[in-house]
Amino acid sequence: MEFLGIPLFDDDFIKLTFRFLLNLVFTTIIIRALYYPVSRRKDYLFTYYMISIIVFFLCFTLKKYELDLGMALGLFAIFGILRYRTTPIDVKEMTYLFVVIGISVMNALSNKKMSYVEILSANSIICLLYTSDAADDLLC
Repeated sequence: MEFLGIPLFDDDFIKLTFRFLLNLVFTTIIIRALYYPVSRRKDYLFTYYMISIIVFFLCFTLKKYELDLGMALGLFAIFGILRYRTTPIDVKEMTYLFVVIGISVMNALSNKKMSYVEILSANSIICLLYTSDAADDLLC
């Protein structure tokens, strides 16, 4: 079924929903379970979530234009430029921002050549690495 020549629904909607939920779960683990208990800074929680959501939807939407790797690198460049145009933030917060952007890009741009087990493994490995770092911060 179409409206004005555009399909109302296709299989990509199911992919979008599943990958968005996957992205939201892993970014929540990183932001709420790993970042917030260590830093106790609420001012970055909203920013991390919104950047994750915007980057995910932007990448997923533009994926149909065959811009995959170039677009991802361009997004990193844009956020890198924004970094120098804003007030300085701590290196730790910048690392979390980079991880949130990276996970969102990875979850949005993965294609049929990458299985869901591989996506889950990559997300889990990143969370495990941050779990060990967060544990070190809590103990010190």
